[in-house]
Amino acid sequence: MRPAFSLIARLPLLAALVLACAGLAVPEARAQSPFAAVVYVNDSPITNYEITQKMRFLEFIGAAGQNPRERAIERLIEERLQLQEGRRLGGRLTPDQINDGIAELAARAELTADEMISRMAAAGIDRETLVEFIRAGVLWREVVRQAYGSTITITESQIDHAISVEGVQPSVEVLISEIFLASDPEYAEAVQRIIPLIQQMRSETDFSNAARQVSLAPSGPSGGRVDRWINVAGIPDPVGPALATAAVGTVIGPLDMPGAYAFFQLRARRDTRSVPPEAIELDYRRAVLPGGRSEENLARVEAIRASADSCADFAGVVLRSVPGLPDSAVEERVSSLPNTPAGERTELERMNPLQISANMVEGGGLVVLMLCARRVATEDMPSREEVRMALINRALEGQASVYLQRLRAEAEIRRR
Repeated sequence: MRPAFSLIARLPLLAALVLACAGLAVPEARAQSPFAAVVYVNDSPITNYEITQKMRFLEFIGAAGQNPRERAIERLIEERLQLQEGRRLGGRLTPDQINDGIAELAARAELTADEMISRMAAAGIDRETLVEFIRAGVLWREVVRQAYGSTITITESQIDHAISVEGVQPSVEVLISEIFLASDPEYAEAVQRIIPLIQQMRSETDFSNAARQVSLAPSGPSGGRVDRWINVAGIPDPVGPALATAAVGTVIGPLDMPGAYAFFQLRARRDTRSVPPEAIELDYRRAVLPGGRSEENLARVEAIRASADSCADFAGVVLRSVPGLPDSAVEERVSSLPNTPAGERTELERMNPLQISANMVEGGGLVVLMLCARRVATEDMPSREEVRMALINRALEGQASVYLQRLRAEAEIRRR
């Protein structure tokens, strides 16, 4: 097949996955009035004009997806249901609440409200489209908070976990290889013979050989390898979510892109937490028991493990377990990861919070360590109250999703 494909002009930017996916577009409905109803949600019409506006808005905020028109319709249906439920329950928004919502959205893009409205206008987006988006979102947030807010309780331990290193949400990164085939009509017959062969591949070697022979992407000569880790959050649907869960070796595709059919093979995946060492703070307790690693001390350590349920208990338990031990033998320590003594750091890095270690001997004494917390400590770290509110909001999001699914199941949704 290589001779046929060598005649094809190489398509520009085919390897730029995000740009290629973001450029997808679905033609707007033709030969219909802009104000003709396309969908009815409980007898409330959604028009072609609203769909076009929503498509532009979603593209503006980078959420258009692979099928912008269908995504726009789905979002409009959800907004109708949210507004209808909010109004049914007597919800109303003031102009100030609308303006605050616009300002909040603009701030996320580091813009003023006026700057964002001006840029939207330049993109052909009416202010009312923005207002309706804000109205539905703010009203829905209030509906969900009133319905479920009193049922959610956040504990201090949940807050502790949220501000710990373990609580930092990991990002999923992948290594991929790629193949791009021409979608020009004159090559359709050859491409249709190749597609099933690529879909059946699981071997990285086979995929690499195929890329060298038929791929139009600049990575073709190197076997289609993209030699950098890519965060799946930056890859548009449906490729990103598929790569996040697929087995290594899986081939995803063909995806219909401008001028090409694309295939991606997952070579490796990893979870990362982007926390620099200097931002990690270790909170731990340390005690030194005279006598080194004696049988008596090892028995004492087991007794301490059995009795110390928290770091608040540690000092009292240790002092009761070792009669005559001075209070100064038990320390509370808080230090950044790089500033923690090497031996203690090695021990603590292998421990989970509230675990106890007694593997080191120092100056003839057995060192007992209890890890209390491994926290992210930066200047812009949110307060505990801010963390509490974030956890409440996360719990409410889950409730909101179920609530919306129920409304949708009960609604009468008709497409023309």
